[in-house]
Amino acid sequence: MIDKLMKKYEAYSLVEMLITIVIIGIVMLIASVTLTTLIKISTVSSNKTRVRTESEFVLELVRRTVRNSNPSDVYIYNSSSARKYDPVDNLVEDELGANLPSVYGTSLGENQVGNEIHFRPYGYESWVCIAFFTSVSDPEMGYIVKTTAADLTGQHQNCFAQGYTGYMIPLNSDIVDIDNFQIAYTILDDSNYMIRFDIDAEPTEWYLSFGAPVRKEVHRQAVVSTEGIVW
Repeated sequence: MIDKLMKKYEAYSLVEMLITIVIIGIVMLIASVTLTTLIKISTVSSNKTRVRTESEFVLELVRRTVRNSNPSDVYIYNSSSARKYDPVDNLVEDELGANLPSVYGTSLGENQVGNEIHFRPYGYESWVCIAFFTSVSDPEMGYIVKTTAADLTGQHQNCFAQGYTGYMIPLNSDIVDIDNFQIAYTILDDSNYMIRFDIDAEPTEWYLSFGAPVRKEVHRQAVVSTEGIVW
């Protein structure tokens, strides 16, 4: 009778239950860490793909438009310390005020590096301006901005000026930070310009540790020549 009662109430001991709970906890911890890592890697891969896509979009845009411009209508300036971009209001703010025209007094020479290019495609009266500016609110965040202007002859400081140019378009989204955008040109034997564009960009969201074996930065370069006819 006593043996039957003992078998009726037989169960796991406290030690066995604790061991089982610990094992289940370790398995769940490993599973959660693995899943979290996979999500991070997937997000990082998607963000880097977005950076490459937006960088190629900018370079393809300048390839198609600059190529069809007369070399005499291509101007490059270094306005990195003179202007900043406000992504909230979509405005370019001047930092120099009355001294701004001095930045645009003379276009940069051969192989000098700038951050802003103005050009006028063949058959168009309007100018196209593409430039790199840092954000007003976050100096670590950079944007490449494009706009158009009706006439810039002798007054290139008006490009990106409020009320003078057309609608401004940021060419990169808020999840892609443009670290640098450099423009320089070399004069070819036929007097055309070979223009070099360099973009350094990175995703704003990055979940890997500092020492991770994955590069955060993406570098892209494009070289395009104007196609002016020399008689």
